[in-house]
Amino acid sequence: MYVKRRALGRFVAAAAAVSIIAIGAVVVASQATYRTLGGQPSGAYLVSTNQMITPVGRVERLEGARPKDIALSPDGRTLAVLATARVALFGADGEPRGQVAMGGGPLGVAWSPAGDTLYVSGGNGRVSLLSDRDGAWKSVGTLAVEPAGARPPRGQPANPQPTGIAVAPDGKRIYVALSVRNAVAELDVAGLAVTRTFPVGVCPYRILLSPDGRTLYVANRGGAVPPAEADGTELSAGTPVRVDRRTDAALRGSLSVVDLATGAATDVPVGRQPSGLALSRDGRTLYVANSDGDDLSLVDTASLRETGRLTLRPPRDPGFGQMPTAVALSADGRRLWVACGGANAVAAVDLAPGPRVTGWFAAGWYPVAVAAGGDGRLYVASTKGIGARPAGRTGGLGVHDSVGTVQFVAPGDVADIAAQTRRVAANNRWRPTLQARRGRKPVPVPERVGEPSVFRHVVYIIKENHTYDSTLGDMPEGNGDASLTLFGEQVTPNHHALAREFVLLDNTYTSGTNSADGHQWTSSSVANGYMEQNYSANVRSYPYNGGDPLAYSPAGFLWNAAAAEGVSVRVYGEFVNRPRIVGPDPGRRPTWKELWDDYRSGAGRYQITADTDNVALRPFLHPRFIGFPSIVSDQWRADQFLADLDAFEKSGTMPSLCILLLPNNHTSGTSPGMPTPRAAVADNDLAMGRIVDRISHSRFWRETLILIIEDDSQLGLDHVDGHRTLAFCVSPYTRRGAVVHEPYNHTSLVRTMGLVLGLPPMNRFDRTGQPMTACFTTRPDWRPFVHRPARVRLDELNPPTRALKGERRRLAAASLRQDWSDVDRVNPTVVARAVWSACRPAEPFPWRKFDPPAEPDGDD
Repeated sequence: MYVKRRALGRFVAAAAAVSIIAIGAVVVASQATYRTLGGQPSGAYLVSTNQMITPVGRVERLEGARPKDIALSPDGRTLAVLATARVALFGADGEPRGQVAMGGGPLGVAWSPAGDTLYVSGGNGRVSLLSDRDGAWKSVGTLAVEPAGARPPRGQPANPQPTGIAVAPDGKRIYVALSVRNAVAELDVAGLAVTRTFPVGVCPYRILLSPDGRTLYVANRGGAVPPAEADGTELSAGTPVRVDRRTDAALRGSLSVVDLATGAATDVPVGRQPSGLALSRDGRTLYVANSDGDDLSLVDTASLRETGRLTLRPPRDPGFGQMPTAVALSADGRRLWVACGGANAVAAVDLAPGPRVTGWFAAGWYPVAVAAGGDGRLYVASTKGIGARPAGRTGGLGVHDSVGTVQFVAPGDVADIAAQTRRVAANNRWRPTLQARRGRKPVPVPERVGEPSVFRHVVYIIKENHTYDSTLGDMPEGNGDASLTLFGEQVTPNHHALAREFVLLDNTYTSGTNSADGHQWTSSSVANGYMEQNYSANVRSYPYNGGDPLAYSPAGFLWNAAAAEGVSVRVYGEFVNRPRIVGPDPGRRPTWKELWDDYRSGAGRYQITADTDNVALRPFLHPRFIGFPSIVSDQWRADQFLADLDAFEKSGTMPSLCILLLPNNHTSGTSPGMPTPRAAVADNDLAMGRIVDRISHSRFWRETLILIIEDDSQLGLDHVDGHRTLAFCVSPYTRRGAVVHEPYNHTSLVRTMGLVLGLPPMNRFDRTGQPMTACFTTRPDWRPFVHRPARVRLDELNPPTRALKGERRRLAAASLRQDWSDVDRVNPTVVARAVWSACRPAEPFPWRKFDPPAEPDGDD
């Protein structure tokens, strides 16, 4: 439910002076002195992207929900906030006025001209109508956005995914963007029917009507629909999208301008992934925020041409990552306010004498919507708010414990824009780029890109879904809570041995939330605006394994960065979205047991091959190493890499960067016929141990750094933060037996790899990531690692439901009913309870510690 809390904007003055050095200070002393995620003594919040959060103005919390869009009523008195699980309503001063429970889409909320009805794009593929009835806001009906009986085009989801909404000035018609259909529907409000549908570009999101209601402007994230025979395209939700062949990311955005009298649409090229629209007061200029271009397009509405483009990248924070998500024009028409999701800030753009950025003020974590009132007030919704910091929670925290924020900003709050800009600079660690120095001695992690490292090889292992406490909470050496541990040392002896023999990282976090954005963070050190907007609304795609060019960073992935610098790279399983397993019966998917028996016997009855839609990745991809599905044991995956390592030994040459996906600690819940949760995790533990063992006994050991982390931290709870996760740093130069409390995250690992291999930062996040220097010493210890054998049978299978009783039987049946055909299509509550009952059968499920998302996004 919505809970009103204190105004977070009343930060003490010290928050403005948070030093860039202090944010990343190396603290390896007592646990009482080091910095963890969440609230800081200054009143700020540290989040898992290595940024401080200090939102200005009155700040209201949305407990358990992420805001997606906002709309100010025509009289300026009420703000409607579309969130993942509800629509919340506030007075213009921030006082709550009610809420309606519903599942929203990526965005889309608009008022009727009279201000008595709200139109909201729902996650169910319809538009909901909300109205104030006797002093309480309620749902009063829904509207279909497609004609009855309409069938989706081949390759498209059934849900058309309604997004942006615009209402005609007379209130008789509404216009709804259909993201999946590449169209806008015109709906007759009185007749409750679709009257026209206008084809537009790929993935329309925000839309805007001209004041006279004659022209509709549509921001298309994927640009114009290319011809069917066009080269250089990849599919997004069944539609071709032009891509950058260097990175596989969507290449172009466009603006569809629809003449509503004739229905004709004109395509206007703009920047990458346009996501926000605002008209000048005279209607002559349309301002378009391009989230993947970090800029604003200026479009002349008479000639329908882009006349200019304004960058939003600060000079001291270059590289992709500002991600403008929305734009609003001030009441006097002199200034644009641009929500910059990646900067956790709102940029001020003065329009006269010419558009220029004059400063920023601090927002919550990832602002996605901004609105301007006639009295000069501003309203800002930040989807991740202050992070996974629910009010009043005792015990464990989950990564989906979202607390979104809505800011109510008075003109006086941002009057001193220079002071506000200094705060934003400190929050984001803005700093100049330093060039490499000559004559430096090799060290484990150089200070600057281009300076020498003792390492020539990096092996980067990505795993799935665990919090720190779920696996290492039983280690007394670190800051753990054993009461939350599901897979302790009996199940994960190699995890524990690596943490003890090398370095225990007990303050490392996932930057994302689930597998869809987690794999973007692990492989590209950023999740773009499309990904953040689609949290809990993954109708178009769930791109944990690729398959959607709109989800990719325009700055590319680690393999692109390595190739650009001439650094050799080999990828094992990551972004393999076309795995094939072919056996004696090609028409039937084999069971885990059949594949396991075939593996153990060496019969080779099943052929496993890997492929991907990402053309730029294919040259570096191992042809047989697949990621998911988890019916393949991680021992088979380990064997594929170790066979390559044997060949590297013989040739004397090993790729500089190897990226491996070991996914089976994801588990399959208690689904009958699949490994028990502890067997799945033990399989993953042994595979990881074998790989580290073999590398450490190879000729490459002295010059190799092994970095390991989870892509997300959904499976389990953590007493520090739901984002806290497992990570390992293994090398001859690692500080043996140390406990490092420095706050690290995905960007830290990527930044460390970049410094070691001489890769320039891909974006602002790995550029400002905290290198893992506290993990290393200049005095090497050449002792290898010896893996521990599994203490749990890897073929211990979940029993059939008929063999169980009571709660365990009910949970097993519920787990079996889940969609396990692909990763993260299951209900997280069901899986969490099933795994808990399997691992800790004598203890009741800790409901007081567990609070799943109010509207699960299908991720576990």
